[in-house]
Amino acid sequence: MAIMILLMVFFFLTRLPNLLILPIFADEAIYIRWAQLINSGQIFIPLTDGKTPLFMWLLAPLLYLGFDPLITGRMLSVFSGLSLMLGVYFFTQVIFNRKIAILSSILVIFQPFILFYDRLSLTDSLLTSLIVWSAYFLLKNHWALNLTSVSAFLVKPSAISFLLALGCLLIIKPQNWKKLGLAGLLTVLVYNLFRLSDSFRLISQRSSDYLRPLSLSNFSQTALTLFNWLISYFHWPFFLIFFVVVVLAIKNKNRKILSLLLFILIPFCLQAAIGKILYPRYLLPLAPFLLIIFSWGIRQFKFGLILILLFFLSWLKFDFLILTDPIKAPFHPAEKEQYLTSWASGRGLKEIKAYLMNLPKDQKIVVATEGSFGTLPNGLQIYFPNDSNIQILGVGFPKTTVSPEMEKALAQGKFLYLVANRNRYNLSELNRLKLISEYSRPGGETLVFYAVY
Repeated sequence: MAIMILLMVFFFLTRLPNLLILPIFADEAIYIRWAQLINSGQIFIPLTDGKTPLFMWLLAPLLYLGFDPLITGRMLSVFSGLSLMLGVYFFTQVIFNRKIAILSSILVIFQPFILFYDRLSLTDSLLTSLIVWSAYFLLKNHWALNLTSVSAFLVKPSAISFLLALGCLLIIKPQNWKKLGLAGLLTVLVYNLFRLSDSFRLISQRSSDYLRPLSLSNFSQTALTLFNWLISYFHWPFFLIFFVVVVLAIKNKNRKILSLLLFILIPFCLQAAIGKILYPRYLLPLAPFLLIIFSWGIRQFKFGLILILLFFLSWLKFDFLILTDPIKAPFHPAEKEQYLTSWASGRGLKEIKAYLMNLPKDQKIVVATEGSFGTLPNGLQIYFPNDSNIQILGVGFPKTTVSPEMEKALAQGKFLYLVANRNRYNLSELNRLKLISEYSRPGGETLVFYAVY
């Protein structure tokens, strides 16, 4: 009990500090906005973009607590991460022993890949937690496997590849195949229930945007890219030790380790074979199982705990920078672009929100933004969902600086503002714009905030 409390204390000490230090990300803004719309009665709004809705359904009631919506969304992921850590502990205890379970849980707490996504209002931490608990309930032959497997699918359809890989764990407990089969049937049933929705075709269309027909032509190149993403978070020394552990397991014909290894390889290879648009976070459900195998291996070496120091100190430095100065953290360029330097990063929106909130309450205000979906306008809309005086209006990318909707707002005597990325929006009519502020992303694009006349 004392160990569990200590693990939870360290978990929260690494997840809660500076929770808003990273600007809101595009998908975070979308998911939080969907949760607000769910509260207004649009229960299946995520399906309109081909997304399954469980994460937003869980977030929606939490927004009634009245906290900052971004903090609320990120706290949902923090508690998903806590669930993941506990799941890793209990799963590892079942498959190995308590000492390996404790070591695995410690590594989960300090692993930069897991820590980073536990602090973002995205679906990936929740999905990873549900996958780990599904593995646990399969080994325990517990009815809750039905709940966790269906829930994983409702969080993200890509859960299917990981749920299929659960079959590898039958190498350890072959007698539990009926429970896995039932969970699979229930997941298929839920999938077919979604087919009754008019928006189901959008799930299929959205999947086709991210997947390609099965092909080995790009397999090696894609697999190398995926592996490089993992290396960027785990670092080379981890994988050098990991491969020694795998060789040891193969030599000793350790069925438990081999089943876990297959569980990792199947989704990895599927993504390499059929993935068209991929991001590092799609690999997050593999991370806890990599750590479990590694923890088992370390316990086999006489000086195993000393080997951890080869990479653990670099993990701690990575963690510290994530918590205090993310722009200096050694992210892979693909991650740094998404979350810090491109238009998808909401750098500056916090300051613009504060400016708008300090305007006179008797003014009728329209804030036009580029785009219609994503960081803009959703990153501002989440802060003014029911404001009668401030309207956040996504105008897309019009041919002129001032769109017809913006002209209409001016004609109605409303105060008009524009928020856009300088390199993405037509700013040719500078004579109608007065710069209020601009926010440069480090080494990237600049967000501008204008008053419009």
